[in-house]
Amino acid sequence: MRYYVFIISATIMFCSVVFAQSPPFSTITISGKTKSTFTKVSLFESGSARAPIKSENISSWDGGYSMTIDIRNDMRGKGDYYYTDMRFWHDKNSNGARDPGEPISECHFIMWFPAANKIYLQVYQGPRYEITSSSFKYDYN
Repeated sequence: MRYYVFIISATIMFCSVVFAQSPPFSTITISGKTKSTFTKVSLFESGSARAPIKSENISSWDGGYSMTIDIRNDMRGKGDYYYTDMRFWHDKNSNGARDPGEPISECHFIMWFPAANKIYLQVYQGPRYEITSSSFKYDYN
């Protein structure tokens, strides 16, 4: 009997740890509008990275964009949280890489804090927005 109680207790503890480390949703789709001078929205590993992890085009007609972020695959761990750096930029020569002199926005960090099970969009030296569903609207002007 003690063996069964031990197995059940261990299973409950294991499931608690696994579920505590799962994000509230597996992907987030951030969409909105931005300046017409930008042609891409991209995820970068860091602010100095040239090659994006992933990119989406920005509409030249109305500045509309949509970027889906896979929390497990597109974010990198740092201390007690995970993050990716989302930026708006103008790919002047359409080579898919950020070259010197191409206009780029400040960092927009998408961060997941497993201990609190919260996800935020943090604008560099700006406001922080809690993301509470798998779709989030954000206009960047």
